[in-house]
Amino acid sequence: MIMSKSDLRRKLKKERGQVPKGKRELWNQAIFEHLVQHPVYTKANKLMTYLSFGWEIDTWSLVEHALGQGKEVYVPVVQSNPKGLTARRYTSREALTPAVYGILEPGSEAPAILPEKLDLVIVPGLAFSHQGFRIGYGGGYYDRFLASTPAATVGLVYQSFVGDVPVDPWDRPVDHLVSEEGVFGRK
Repeated sequence: MIMSKSDLRRKLKKERGQVPKGKRELWNQAIFEHLVQHPVYTKANKLMTYLSFGWEIDTWSLVEHALGQGKEVYVPVVQSNPKGLTARRYTSREALTPAVYGILEPGSEAPAILPEKLDLVIVPGLAFSHQGFRIGYGGGYYDRFLASTPAATVGLVYQSFVGDVPVDPWDRPVDHLVSEEGVFGRK
C-alpha cells in the first residue's frame, strides 16, 4: 500500500525525532565536511540556505563557514500572497525574527536577490529519493522557488532517509544529495 505524502511526513518526523542527539551531531558534522569540500559549494559565491531548527540537519555551521569564506548568504523568507519564497541577505542571528512556522527570518529591510542570481540553493527535506526528489513540509514553497532558479541545488539528508518517495508532476528534484556518507549527484 502506498502511503500518502501527509502520512509519510508524520512517519518521517517521528523517525527523525528518534535519532539520538549524539548520532545527529556526528552525522551533521560529516554532512558539513562533505559539503564544504565539494566544488558545488566551493565555487558558489551567492548561496541560499534554510536556517535549521528542531530536528533539521544543522545549517548554522554552514552559514558561519560561508560568511568566513566571503560568500553572500541568503535565507528563504516565506511570502503568503502570492505564496512563495524570497531570498533575503543574512547578516547575523541578531537581525532575525521568528516568522511563519516559527522559522527565523531577516526582516523586509534585508536586501533580496533574484533567484536567477544565486549559485547554490540548500534545500531542506524530511527524506529524499536517489533521483533527488524530496518529501518536504507540504507547503510547495521550494518547488515553486526551484522552478525559478538555474542555481545548483543540494539536499541535506541522513543516509537512512534516502529511499523511495512519492513524486507529483510539480516536484523539483535537487542536483546533489549530501549525507554523512558523502555527496551523490543526480547530474
